[in-house]
Amino acid sequence: MKIKILTGLSLIGVLFGRAQEITFKLNGGLSGISYESPVGNGSLGLGGGTGLGYTYFLNGRWGIQTGIEAQYNGNTFELDDGRQVTSDEIDDQGSAFEYRASAVSYKEEQHFYSFAVPLLLQYRGSVSSKTGFYIGLGGKVLFPTGQKIKAGAQTLSLSGYYPDLDLEINDLPVHGFGTVNDWEDDTSVSLRTSVLLSMEGGLSFRLRKNLRLYTGVYADYGLTDLQGKGPSSNLVSYSAGGIEATAANGVMSTEGTVKNSNYLSAGIQVKLGFQPGKRDVPEQGEERIVVKETVEVKEQAPVVVKEPKGGAAKRPVFTGTEIAYIEGPLVFGNIDRTDIPEPLTGRLDTIADMLNKEETAQLRITGHTCNVGNESLNKRIGMERAVAVATYLEAQGVSRDRMELLSKGESEPLLPNTSAENREKNRRVSIDVISEE
Repeated sequence: MKIKILTGLSLIGVLFGRAQEITFKLNGGLSGISYESPVGNGSLGLGGGTGLGYTYFLNGRWGIQTGIEAQYNGNTFELDDGRQVTSDEIDDQGSAFEYRASAVSYKEEQHFYSFAVPLLLQYRGSVSSKTGFYIGLGGKVLFPTGQKIKAGAQTLSLSGYYPDLDLEINDLPVHGFGTVNDWEDDTSVSLRTSVLLSMEGGLSFRLRKNLRLYTGVYADYGLTDLQGKGPSSNLVSYSAGGIEATAANGVMSTEGTVKNSNYLSAGIQVKLGFQPGKRDVPEQGEERIVVKETVEVKEQAPVVVKEPKGGAAKRPVFTGTEIAYIEGPLVFGNIDRTDIPEPLTGRLDTIADMLNKEETAQLRITGHTCNVGNESLNKRIGMERAVAVATYLEAQGVSRDRMELLSKGESEPLLPNTSAENREKNRRVSIDVISEE
């Protein structure tokens, strides 16, 4: 058990060191043990939990998610009326007998806490510039605490059958045989570590830079039984000192009452994701053009916007490096794609911050395509890409009045359209900082 816990914590530590997103989670729904029993019926109760997660993104779409989770789980179990449960016992005189217990309206209220270490492969996609979706699939290792049980019955009938004498005793209360009315007792049962199959999915909403809200559903199913090894006791324990001292054992400790006891949890979840030091992660299959400080930029005077008539105004001044960063191509990659690729959001956030500090700078936003498709279609796609970038910047506080939108379609390729790789890079948007006349 300790080795498993240490292994899980070590894995968390390794991935946390490389985490690109930290998430805090709350969930709720049905959560507990899915019983299969020949002598009664078990029902899932309401449960809920919390968790701290870490995600390492392999690229703009795929990531590995782990962390630590805590969950409250509940159940009820009702024994069929009149169902007899037997066990072999020894009485206070040393004689062997068959202990027989049956009940009317027997019910157990059960609950336990659990801790889990997940390991999921997550895929993220975009719906719009601020909305996305996510799907996760993988497994968890579940470490349950002891199951707490409150048992009760309207009538509890206890008897002892002595096979050597062919005699059943059912009316000797001082020796533990007879009937108890309105019986109640509390007990606890140990549970085993379990391996779970886990899945989740839903929508994500970008709240602001480095902060994202996730909503959706989840489901966890145990691949191994939670019932402890070698259950052999009766539903209740034999009390040679008198029937009033009869104690509960619980159905999870009783041989033959539970056939399967798999963990099951499903419901809704809300996660808040924070990306410390968020960087621009390229999408799978996309080689993005990065404009470095050493690009072919001649000594470039700062871009200065003239003061408007009527008084002095703040003058936007960008360095050559800042101009190169703003005006570097924003590659959309996929043909016909007009929504903002997730990997570009980090860079656009930085550009928006720069523009919001220099509020009088004017922009020309131009959409481009490759040479696949006819001219009118490419003109439209180019304009839709320019609009998508303008809309995103506007959502970050940059006034739309500062933007001039154009589409060049396929007419101004960045590279010759002679290969699939070049065509991907030509599907882009360019931003030019222009002076106000």
